[in-house]
Amino acid sequence: MIEIIPCTKFISELSTRRLPSIASRPGLTRRSHRQFGVAARCLAAPAPPQQQQQTPPPAVPEYTPSVKQIAAYAAKVGRRSSAGGILAATTETYAAYGTTEQLYGECARQCDYSVPSRLEKPPQPAPKNAAGEDTGEGQGAWFAPRSQGGLGLPVTFFSWAQVMYLHLYILTVRLRRFPPEHVRIWEQHLMDHFYYAAEDKMEKWHGMAARGVRNKNLKDLWLQWRGALLSYDEGLIKGDAMLSAAVWRAIFKADVNANIEDVAMVTAYLRQELQRVDLITDADLAVGKVKFGDLGAVRPFLNGQSTSMTRSFNQEDLSQLKAIEAEAARTNK
Repeated sequence: MIEIIPCTKFISELSTRRLPSIASRPGLTRRSHRQFGVAARCLAAPAPPQQQQQTPPPAVPEYTPSVKQIAAYAAKVGRRSSAGGILAATTETYAAYGTTEQLYGECARQCDYSVPSRLEKPPQPAPKNAAGEDTGEGQGAWFAPRSQGGLGLPVTFFSWAQVMYLHLYILTVRLRRFPPEHVRIWEQHLMDHFYYAAEDKMEKWHGMAARGVRNKNLKDLWLQWRGALLSYDEGLIKGDAMLSAAVWRAIFKADVNANIEDVAMVTAYLRQELQRVDLITDADLAVGKVKFGDLGAVRPFLNGQSTSMTRSFNQEDLSQLKAIEAEAARTNK
């Protein structure tokens, strides 16, 4: 049977019994220290991390390589052909874009215009001429009055575009002498710069805010450019009579009242600049070293009489004419 000890008796026995000392039980002491240590590590607040002062990285300056640097790199990695060093395929797109931007800038330097009424607050419509075209204030010899040695063209978007076409054609003829695989990309970039400038003028000076309207006009400009190419190429092949007719239709809008001396001056200028760019090397053209001459510089030549007007038609001329006719007959066959 289980002996039931009264509560008073159990308490009295506990009070008289000696409990073993904690020091006599080393295991218990070690466990207590180990457990306390763990508890201390768990309860101790972690030391705050040292705040390292972070300095921002130095700003990297924006780097835009120049056309000369691009061309130099292209020459370094390019092929060994006469123009291949400059027109290397690895960097050709960048070199073509940068150089043609510079070439177009030389074209744009020949003439420009603005419409001051569009700068007013609020913008006012541009004044119109008799043909209903927006007119502005021109800059350059092409828009300057004839009394000042200029051509006196009406200051309109159409006149500006036709003068640009003339100079773009001069550069295009020279670009055709590049190796055939390179010609297209250079011509395309050159014309892209023109279209960017034309669209900017449509919006800024003529209030064409709608993109659809601008795109329609850009398409018309592209068709006009194709027509200018065909007309000037035909004149370049068939002679100055045909070339001056192309100039008359483009620059002077086929006006029957156009001054014949002005037509002759533009034709002579076109011939002069074609000869000028023909003497430029591929390397110089590839870095944009092109400068157009002065329009008025050819005017003094118009006052003189051509030597062909007084020279008689001789036997040598007849032989050359027969040779040309024979060559034409063989070609037609």
